[in-house]
Amino acid sequence: MVAASNLVKPDSHAGDGEHAVSIRDVASAAGVSIATVSRVVNGTSQVSASTSARVRDAIRKLGYVPNPLAQALSGRGSHVLGLALPRFHGEFMTWLLHGADEEATHLGYHLMMTTIAKSDDGHARRQIVGSSLIDALLVVITEAEDPLAQEVAASGVPTVILDTDMSSRGVDSVVLDNERGTREAVEHLLRWVGPEALYFVGGPRGNFDTIQRAKAFTESLAKLGITAAPEQVCFGDYSLDWGKEWGIRMSRLKRLEGAAVLAANDKIACGIIQAATDAGLRVPDQLRIVGFNDSQISRLVRPRLSTVALPMAEMGAMAVRLLVRRIEDPSAEVVCSRLPTRLIVRESSTVVNF
Repeated sequence: MVAASNLVKPDSHAGDGEHAVSIRDVASAAGVSIATVSRVVNGTSQVSASTSARVRDAIRKLGYVPNPLAQALSGRGSHVLGLALPRFHGEFMTWLLHGADEEATHLGYHLMMTTIAKSDDGHARRQIVGSSLIDALLVVITEAEDPLAQEVAASGVPTVILDTDMSSRGVDSVVLDNERGTREAVEHLLRWVGPEALYFVGGPRGNFDTIQRAKAFTESLAKLGITAAPEQVCFGDYSLDWGKEWGIRMSRLKRLEGAAVLAANDKIACGIIQAATDAGLRVPDQLRIVGFNDSQISRLVRPRLSTVALPMAEMGAMAVRLLVRRIEDPSAEVVCSRLPTRLIVRESSTVVNF
């Protein structure tokens, strides 16, 4: 895997307001495939004299400048896939990256990773989508209304979206089955408390995973004939501080003792456990809690945290498989692959006998 601060080659039109000429532009102008342009540029296989002349003419007219790194990586049958991640990291992204990198290597591709820089005018994002260093792109989009989603859909670059379903917009996607994990967690917690004492503490209101988990939470209660009260579903961010803030507030309102909580990630859950402990409440005797992610912290905290495990490595691998499929068959049916999640029960939600 190759890491880069961005995926941008030197821009031969710098300063004139146009985007950098890409290998796709050259292929289109010459009426050939991207692979043919790559062969001509890198001299890796035989191309007819007439086709080679047509490609080189297009390169000269468009001012295309092959990036040396791309040339080094694209020799003799290898390819480069871009992976654009939001500018935050942790186990969630680490395992996703690991799975994508292993699968790319297995399929004979190189993986180039960058973070998505957010600027006021979105300039850096346009460069990522239009980069000529890559043959295709994996993009992690965590918010359903992210403007980048529309840009990706219109880019024409073979793309697979991770963590947000964009199949209805014509882009292959890989998402988590948040409904299954949420439903299992709700059913588990309702063994110990009534529906009115069950809470969902989410991440950002616009985050795709939080939206899906909150929806599954309220639908699980609705199947029991219960309409979740507004205070039973809260939104904040994916941090320990937010979980602690929520826990302190609920403790002061005398609503924490005897309750059960499904947190949208393990950090939020651990923050709530801290607040409960500070308030003199015992987990799980007086408060039962389940998180999401099955991160390392879930196994280190005491009591150990029940959590919904996410197949992040498989998510990365599946995204690469779909992307290579799209490269090899541009007319293939657009799909959304939904990967299963599963509840892992530990001491924070029930007494575990060894």
